[in-house]
Amino acid sequence: MLTYQVGQIPGFGTPIKPLVENVGPQGKDYFRKVLAEVSASTGVSPRDILGRCRDFRYVRARQEVAWRLRQALDNHGKPRFSMPQIGAWMDRDHTTILHAVRAHEARTGRVSA
Repeated sequence: MLTYQVGQIPGFGTPIKPLVENVGPQGKDYFRKVLAEVSASTGVSPRDILGRCRDFRYVRARQEVAWRLRQALDNHGKPRFSMPQIGAWMDRDHTTILHAVRAHEARTGRVSA
């Protein structure tokens, strides 16, 4: 990924600066943070959230994790993580993540970004 500001050429004494500076945990660290927060608020262990049990308490916690990850936005206002990326972290297919996000929105009345 190129992260040079316009007009700067690497190797000619000009410092290289990133175009976008993200603040806070990135990628898998952000996933772990969200997983821990949802676990604490719902009382469902992270292991159960990521497990295969279809008990409604686990499913709802799992759906909230997927929804919160999808709500994370980059500096351009677009979702920071793709459905396949979230699915890989949660060991689910991207269509399952899509369903989880939609189900959480329908249940809570919240709208996705």
